[in-house]
Amino acid sequence: LFYLLSNVYVADWLLKPLEEPYNQPLHVKAVDAVIVLGGGHTYGVANLPLSSDAYKRMMWGFMVAKSHKLPLLFSGGGLHKEYLESDAFLDSLKELKSYLDIATPNSKSLATKEFSLHVEDKSLDTYQNAQFSKMAFEKAGITEPTIYLVTSAYHMERSIMLYEHFGFKVIPAATNFKINHRKKDGWDYLPSAHALHKSYIALHEYAGLLSLKLRGI
Repeated sequence: LFYLLSNVYVADWLLKPLEEPYNQPLHVKAVDAVIVLGGGHTYGVANLPLSSDAYKRMMWGFMVAKSHKLPLLFSGGGLHKEYLESDAFLDSLKELKSYLDIATPNSKSLATKEFSLHVEDKSLDTYQNAQFSKMAFEKAGITEPTIYLVTSAYHMERSIMLYEHFGFKVIPAATNFKINHRKKDGWDYLPSAHALHKSYIALHEYAGLLSLKLRGI
């Protein structure tokens, strides 16, 4: 079993149903905002505190929101209150601001149809991402929001289910794809920690999807 889960063929086979539906260009629609889901961070590092997954989500969310002149809401809190994921997002903004023309989070409403940045810093999981995002939009007077949802491709199916559960109309804007579509060779039969991690990611998502089904979502 360990060998199978450490094999890239098996890892990609597990990931394919999660990623493949969202491996396509962004469908341009009339939406209210872009929501970017957090994906981990590290406290006490000299730079780039967001995890690689979260950083890719953040950058793709910026690109979508900036190009379409939309508000961007970053959703992510954390258990450790001394340094939340939203703090890591803000620190990453400060690093990027020296090189890119990026606005700082402001008091403009999410209902304003222009590029602006906002944070939701209370959520601990994807369920709360959706729950607290909905509260933020309701506060802005938007009761049935249509959004571009930015998260890792493997995480998109579960995220869509939860955001739709809370009344969002979701246009997926997936990023951070894990499957490499290059032609495989003999070396790929060897076990690797990278493949094992990809298998773990996929199995974690399937467990999450099963949990939603059992909860009637």
